[in-house]
Amino acid sequence: MIRINLLPYRAAQKKENIRRQISIFVLAVIMVVGILVYYNMSLNSDIEALNTQIKNTKSMLAQVEKQARQVDEIKKAFDRLKQKTDVIKNLETNRKIAVQLLDNMTTLVAEKVSVSSSEASADGDIRPVKRLWFTNFQENGDQIELQGIALDNKTIADFMSRLEASDFFMNVNLKTIKQQKINELNLKSFEIICTRISGNPSEKKK
Repeated sequence: MIRINLLPYRAAQKKENIRRQISIFVLAVIMVVGILVYYNMSLNSDIEALNTQIKNTKSMLAQVEKQARQVDEIKKAFDRLKQKTDVIKNLETNRKIAVQLLDNMTTLVAEKVSVSSSEASADGDIRPVKRLWFTNFQENGDQIELQGIALDNKTIADFMSRLEASDFFMNVNLKTIKQQKINELNLKSFEIICTRISGNPSEKKK
């Protein structure tokens, strides 16, 4: 009977299996290391790209903030200019109103009386005569306060009537009236309060 010794073959096969397993393990380790290296490089690339994007974004934000500050400065300058323009317009409007108001008031001061002399105009024998004058003129909005001197009470009453009948004033009230002696003349000092019609004269009718 023939006997074959298989121990050397089994030992060689066992060594081969061990070598194969070691090779597989080494290859697996190399693949894992390679994957980790690639993943790390990819992360570094992404981080660098993000850092570049953040830097660019900060630069753009700084430019936008600078432009926003410039816009705010321009807007403030425009607002200041508009305020100055409004002040000038208000002053011009108030100046025109004051001039017109004083002109209307001065026109009403003169009282038309009849005269009989050769100096009368060809249009008739009526001419304006000033029998009172102002000593103080104050305006507070539409409220007007007049102070002046008149020859007599009738002159004051007639002036108030002309104010009330005009298209420019209403609510004419006599606040005070008293005797005042000027250059040996017995005159009347008076104080009148009235309201200026700021809009259309039709408001007075209403």
